[in-house]
Amino acid sequence: MKALQAHTHCAWATHCGSRRHLVHRQADAAVDAAAGGPAVGATCRRTARRRNRAALAVTAASTRPAPPPPPEIVGAKKVVILGGCGRVGSSTAAALTAALPAAQLSLSLGGRSQDSFRAALARRPELSNASPLVCDIDDSSSLAAALKGADLVIHAAGPFQRRNDCNVLEAAIAAGVPYMDVCDDTDYSQRAKALHGKAQAAGVPCITTTGIYPGVSNVMAAHTISTNRGEYAPDGSYAEEAEQGGAQPKRLLYSYFTAGTGGAGPTIMETTLLLAGEDVVAYKDGQRTVLPPVSNRRVVDFGTGVGRRSVYLYNLPEVSSGHQVLGVPSVSARFGTAPEPWNWGMVAMARLAPKSMLADRQQAKQLARWLDPVIRGVDSLVGEKVAMLVEVEYEDGKLASGLYVHPFLSTAVGTCIAAFARCMLAGQTQPGVWFPEERGALADRKTLLGMSTEGCTRFLLNRTPWQLETDPVQLGMGLYL
Repeated sequence: MKALQAHTHCAWATHCGSRRHLVHRQADAAVDAAAGGPAVGATCRRTARRRNRAALAVTAASTRPAPPPPPEIVGAKKVVILGGCGRVGSSTAAALTAALPAAQLSLSLGGRSQDSFRAALARRPELSNASPLVCDIDDSSSLAAALKGADLVIHAAGPFQRRNDCNVLEAAIAAGVPYMDVCDDTDYSQRAKALHGKAQAAGVPCITTTGIYPGVSNVMAAHTISTNRGEYAPDGSYAEEAEQGGAQPKRLLYSYFTAGTGGAGPTIMETTLLLAGEDVVAYKDGQRTVLPPVSNRRVVDFGTGVGRRSVYLYNLPEVSSGHQVLGVPSVSARFGTAPEPWNWGMVAMARLAPKSMLADRQQAKQLARWLDPVIRGVDSLVGEKVAMLVEVEYEDGKLASGLYVHPFLSTAVGTCIAAFARCMLAGQTQPGVWFPEERGALADRKTLLGMSTEGCTRFLLNRTPWQLETDPVQLGMGLYL
């Protein structure tokens, strides 16, 4: 079943949602009839329904259409990955290596030393054809040399928090090299977006905040909203004149879960510590609202395999871009991890630690390194599963949700970044600096989503919430959890 689910893509999830709902209702009716009608105990009927739905799901999966074909990339391409020797960068390099023929792809992995390149090869032997590139992103001459002759630069040298410049983006625009980054910082992304006119005038395509979240999560939200608005032509391309027949979105909620650090190492811990020191910007009824970090706990059901998890408000860039680009009045983003005491620790850190410490990149890095042995031990116990739930509420009361679940964050993040890179290498991005949800970023969202969901155990879009939820657990005495 998982092998079949791994090939689920957004077109099937969107088109077949109502079909599956009908199949489930027919299955429920058949169970009631076979069981002798409503007089039979609810628990027996519920168990039978789950079994019948599981059997029908296999049949439905066998008839689902194939994912969209990947975009065509013409000619050999040179890709430079800054931060390519780190966990995220090397995962991206591995995904690109697996997706493209060796004769078509020339990879340069940027890092501060040859030692970091050797460490990356030790973790990922499949990158033996990649070339080392010693580069300092804070040195303009080093950057210019690194970008020479590149067809695409991927900026994965995070964390992006507390950086006051966009020097890699500016160097890429000056060199005429298409650019994308894996930024997860609101301020940085807004500074990058401010260079849109400069990139457009230079004819350089750029995307900021690519990756899994933000990145694919933005595209999930945009695809859901655009489908309801009638913004697609029958062939799936953007319609020149949208029908505008659907209700407008009222609220957009992003919820993310990662077990442990997701195998991403100290960098994700360093980023989380820095975010714990940032006030959260959210939007409510069109008004900008500032809230404390790691606050407003919400329990979210990520469905079978992940279950119900606590998530907390963090200051993430997809909130501002979702409000600005998609025009949603109320937007927020939450993140949570496992085990639950990690979340409690982050709450305590956000409340008790000096703001000056959480605002200091060096102190956050030192603390993350100090915690690294403990983190590795916990990661070995809880795994690295990742889940994203994107919920859209419309003005007419309609709810539409999207769910993404992958067993390994370290693999998923590389797959998602590589999907954006493949779209850019195929010429799907217009000149300018774009957020992932903007039309100029991707000529075909479904293709991006199809590539991004490789290896997923679940991927669904435009579903009602009950279709994604975990089956209730009976506690006894008529009580369910």
